[in-house]
Order: sequence, then structure tokens, then C-alpha cells
Amino acid sequence: MLASLKSELRKIWTVRSTYFILIFAVLLIGLFAFWSEGIKAGSNSVAVTDSHKLANLFAASIANLALFGALVGILSFTHEYRYNTIMYTLTNNKSRTRSWFAKLLAVTMFSLLFTVFVSLLAVGAMYLGLAFKGLTLVHQIFPLSLLWRVVFVGWGFSMFGFILAAIIRQQVGAMAAFFLIPSLGEQLLSLLLKHHSVYLPFTALMRVTTSEPASADSRYALSPGKAALVVSAYLVGGWIISWYLFLRRDAN
Repeated sequence: MLASLKSELRKIWTVRSTYFILIFAVLLIGLFAFWSEGIKAGSNSVAVTDSHKLANLFAASIANLALFGALVGILSFTHEYRYNTIMYTLTNNKSRTRSWFAKLLAVTMFSLLFTVFVSLLAVGAMYLGLAFKGLTLVHQIFPLSLLWRVVFVGWGFSMFGFILAAIIRQQVGAMAAFFLIPSLGEQLLSLLLKHHSVYLPFTALMRVTTSEPASADSRYALSPGKAALVVSAYLVGGWIISWYLFLRRDAN
């Protein structure tokens, strides 16, 4: 199992797209955290005295950039099918279940590392921007529960990407589904489901780091904890389906 995990991690870190995505994420952090939240916000006294500024940036950074971490997992998985190297993976490992689980663990480890990296870099970039303007923040209110919520969202995005990649297998199809389902797909379904749209997978995932009520009717409001349970149910179902298909379908 350890050898399979090392192999999957090596695949992630030897694909050029991983580094292109990381560089692009860093550039976006520099643009929004350093410039918009740091230097530009320094000219607004309200922003500098906002006691929730740090918490809001911490949550927003991963909410906006988690998809990049998920893309790394999608590309690392679907590259094997695109270039037919999946045959080597399956023949070198006696158990397909072990291969699937190793891929799951590798994507999980990368997503956790990516989430922590993005969050800390965004916070550091904001403080650097404020320091560049000679400004400091007032005492910040930072709920400790936000730590697990941010990590969960970053991991959740990667897990949804992993599931789509494992089921679809085709690179363009998996990426298209990953972008269209949370944007167009869930928006259309929300017109049909009304208040119950809070139980859609990506909608519930974004609720984990959101403080305000999701609905004016408390019967349909989801707390971060309940939203995490809803997402977990989707993930368990997706894992079972993707594992079964990975086990039963051929490599092509």
C-alpha cells in the first residue's frame, strides 16, 4: 500500500500541470490578497478596522481557489487514461481497490497541503500589503471552528473532482463536469428545488464556510456542521460508485 501511495504522489508532483496550476494560484493570491485586500484596502479605514477581515479572507481564499487544487487531482487521474499509462498502474498492483485507495489518499494529502498553503499565503500577502502601506489591523475575531471548515472545503472540492475523474475518466469531460455542475447545473436545479437547493452538493459545501443563514426560513437553513454532513453523504456515495466502476470497468 505504501508503495502505491508513493507512486501516486510521484505522479502528482511529476506532472507539469501541477506546477502551472500552483503558479497561477500564487499569482491570483498576489493580485487579490496582496493588492486588493492589502494595498488597496489600506486606503479604506473601514476595511482596516474590520475585526472580521482576517477570518473573511481566510475563508474566501480557499472558497475561490479550492478548484485549482481539485484540478490537480483531476489531471493526475485522467492523464493516466489519456496517455494509457493506467495499464502500468493496474498491472503493477494486484488489487484495483488498493490502487483506487492510493489515488484517494494521494489526492487527499495534496488537497490538505494545498489548502493550508493557499490560506496561509493569502493571509501573509494581505499583511504584507497592509505593512507596505504602513497600516495594521485592529484586534481580529477569528473563530477556531473556521480552521476545520476551511480545510473541509478545500478537501471537499478535491474529493468531488476525484469522484468525477474516476467515473468519467475522460480528461475534458471530467473538467467540463467539474466546472458546469456547481455553476450551471446547480443553478438550474435550484429553480426547481427552491429552498431545498441548500442540499445540493456544491451548494452545501460552500455553506461550510458561510456564516449567514442560507435561507430566510429556518427550516431550510444549514449550519456549517449540517452542511458538512450533507457533503459527506454525497462523498461516501460518490466513493462507492467510483470504486465499483474502477473495479469492474476495463482500463480503456
